[in-house]
Amino acid sequence: MESQNSSQAAILTVQDLHKTYRDGEAFAEVLKGISFSVDPGEFVAIQGPSGAGKSTLLNLLGALDKPDSGKIVIDGLELTAQIKHKTVDVFRRDKIGFIFQNHYLMQEFTVVENVMLPLRAQGVVYAEAKEKAAKILKRIGLDHRMNHFPSQISGGESQRVAVARAVVKNPPLILADEPTGNLDSDNRQRFIDVLNTLQAEDKLTIIVVTHESELAMAASRRLMMRDGKIV
Repeated sequence: MESQNSSQAAILTVQDLHKTYRDGEAFAEVLKGISFSVDPGEFVAIQGPSGAGKSTLLNLLGALDKPDSGKIVIDGLELTAQIKHKTVDVFRRDKIGFIFQNHYLMQEFTVVENVMLPLRAQGVVYAEAKEKAAKILKRIGLDHRMNHFPSQISGGESQRVAVARAVVKNPPLILADEPTGNLDSDNRQRFIDVLNTLQAEDKLTIIVVTHESELAMAASRRLMMRDGKIV
């Protein structure tokens, strides 16, 4: 079991998490009793071979899937209770920022409008949302791209816009699944620099699943997974 100093202080606590998938008559036990905690402001990288269960774990933490058993507590709220009471969409909206391998920007919206989306979903008025989005884009050096559409910017820029979109609402937890997987070495380093800067300045709590050693080395702690367990 991997744990930090105090579960009371943790922004994330995972206890004895199990997940099994069924394919016809076959069963695949993907997670086999995962337990760990993450303190506020930590940058944690999860590494391991393909099939270790890394992305499954991240999907459970992000409430994109639910565990068979075990407990997930994020920012003092138990995730299974949110699912039970059908408030999981609001929970996900307010508590979690996502960064995926593909940026998933809305092609019909400008860069600044894409970054505004999480704030607008929370009910923030347009002018305030745009001001906050513009500020975060300036901080990451993309303010000159604010009024461009995703088709008008590079892949590396698009992925940094995805970072801005994830952090603009200042969520308690940011989850990133292979965020540099589609980037070349130069854009990978720019992405890492942006993530490091925002994490340090805003005390962001980040969990990233990655095969990239450069991104893993940027984290303050690394967890290794193998065969559905933290080893």
